[in-house]
Amino acid sequence: MKKILLFGGTTEGRLLSDILLECGMAHTVSVVSEYGNEMMKEDASRRVLIGRMDEAEMTEYLKREGFGAEDICIDATHPYATEVSVNILNAAKAAGVKHIRVLRDDTHGDPDAGTVSLCSDIKECCELLKASEGNILLTTGSKELHDYCSYTDKDTKDRTYVRVLPTAESIGICAEEGIEARHIIAAHGPFGYEFNAALIRQYDIRHLVTKDSGSRGGFEEKMHACRDAGIHAYVIKRPDDLPGVGIYEAYRMVTGKEYICRRQIILAGCGMGTESSYSCELKSAIENADAVFGASRLIKGIDTADKYAMYKAEDIAGVLKEKPEYKNVLILFSGDSGFYSGAAAAAKYLRGWDADADIKILPGISSVAYLSALSGESYDDALISSIHGKDSLQDVNVLTEKVRYNRKTFVLLSGDKDVRLLAKALKEKGICAKIIIGADMSYDSEALIMLDLKEAEVFEREGILTALIINDGFKRRPLTAALKDEDFIRDKVPMTKECIRHESLIHMQLKEGDVVYDIGGGTGSVAIEAALLDPTLKVYTVEKKEEAQALIEQNIIKHHAVNVQLIKGEAPQALNDLEKPDSVFIGGSSGALKDIIDTVHAKGSGIRYVITAVSLETIEEIRSLLDKGEIGDVSCVQLQVNDIYKAGSHHLLRANNPVMLFSFKW
Repeated sequence: MKKILLFGGTTEGRLLSDILLECGMAHTVSVVSEYGNEMMKEDASRRVLIGRMDEAEMTEYLKREGFGAEDICIDATHPYATEVSVNILNAAKAAGVKHIRVLRDDTHGDPDAGTVSLCSDIKECCELLKASEGNILLTTGSKELHDYCSYTDKDTKDRTYVRVLPTAESIGICAEEGIEARHIIAAHGPFGYEFNAALIRQYDIRHLVTKDSGSRGGFEEKMHACRDAGIHAYVIKRPDDLPGVGIYEAYRMVTGKEYICRRQIILAGCGMGTESSYSCELKSAIENADAVFGASRLIKGIDTADKYAMYKAEDIAGVLKEKPEYKNVLILFSGDSGFYSGAAAAAKYLRGWDADADIKILPGISSVAYLSALSGESYDDALISSIHGKDSLQDVNVLTEKVRYNRKTFVLLSGDKDVRLLAKALKEKGICAKIIIGADMSYDSEALIMLDLKEAEVFEREGILTALIINDGFKRRPLTAALKDEDFIRDKVPMTKECIRHESLIHMQLKEGDVVYDIGGGTGSVAIEAALLDPTLKVYTVEKKEEAQALIEQNIIKHHAVNVQLIKGEAPQALNDLEKPDSVFIGGSSGALKDIIDTVHAKGSGIRYVITAVSLETIEEIRSLLDKGEIGDVSCVQLQVNDIYKAGSHHLLRANNPVMLFSFKW
């Protein structure tokens, strides 16, 4: 069996060792300290050696353990440990063992980090710091502390705070170099942006000293914190690296196969966005995550080295493709992952992109649940809706019709503009309601704001808003067509009579979201009554006569039928630019019935047609049309309507012309 000795103690060393374990590749890891051992526990396939070895000791170990030409010695030590790397290379050569050097990603400083000084070594850095003023944060670790204290003066050392590993060895080195206990920050990294920024604020740091430790060493987060705090960064450049390869190329060289990462991807609702609304399961996911993705607001308070302000699945997949070491991935969504969330769509995309990934969705506290608790109003008997990112006239009309028939309506909003839009629409429809706003819920600026419609029309407030609309005068929704003939402004324009209109609507078999044509609109009675059945319907009424067009416009305003659009013109020409309908009512064709139907049918099949006819010529034209074999679901009903008039002391029946009502699907 191939023998492998991995010199680690770094993030690269741990990652490479972990993925060797995944494929059952036995190996030995050499770390300097017990702390390195704690970060890399022994396993049946992983043996851990603790303690420093010089070149002679490395060579002796390789020979004693019987390492030969087919065996491998891997150098995954720190990029600044050049002496150790040279010793490993020489020992491998002396023992006749294959040598692999693992390189860390290269950054060489961030040009956007603000004021940065690139130093060739610690001595050059100390000379620059002597001429500076203000506190210094030294993040190069305990190994370089002796050189730092040797090259600097007492004043510079006295204003230096050092960040080292929380080990007895590191603390002991600080004590030997005369660093005051209150100037020692013992913590395990890599550190995220928030931690770095907090240290800079707490200790009033004006200068930060760092190595170019790459993304895995938290270098980018340190540079980001320096830039935002407006402080000076001193970057000690890397020594010239020995030739080497990345982690996954090293894995391929050792195993002879490409590494396939089986990830766990968690998509989690994180409530309102503050830690106080995190579930315990989410907190655990954050602690275990190699990388966290989400909108800037959601990841701002999360202290992890690798986080990305993105939430689109395709963008996240692009990062994961470049970073196969991210095995535990967390993607955050506001509120609840199952409530107006992008989590489901993202999960579907990622499953298609990586079929081997273990994808899990975690719930969160929705803004509706939070506002319900904050306001004391339950939501088990409420309607829940959203105009977040979709506040067109049609969207607002759909919502206000829902409010008309419900006492409580919870609404997700894009901002204060939506509050003003809703208030205006509710007032225009004569719906008297009050609006309760939950603003910045769970944040320090959280507020519960009660508004009447007059106040809501001028409401202004920045932040994250959710609304609860209370309509104590809500109506019960009628279950049948309800408008009478006298409800329409008519003048002398012909109108489809009430009973004919209602029967026609039944035969149109309308469904939520349908597109409807009313051809030969007249007063607009059919179009308007259809539109009022459900606000999600989109109704076009086509009328060529100016007098009738004016009446239709008046009736649209009277009945607040904003989902009706008047098309001024004559069919079939006026139909050319309209989208395909689901149902068509033809109440008047001016002799162009065949052309109208042919024009509509050219838009697609499966359309339902309802046509009224009173003349024998129209009836015959329809009968000829029905001979087409592909037309189905045909129905023909004759309606005879009588009205009553008074003659002296008696009331007599007076017959109207019979109406033939044809319906079919083509």
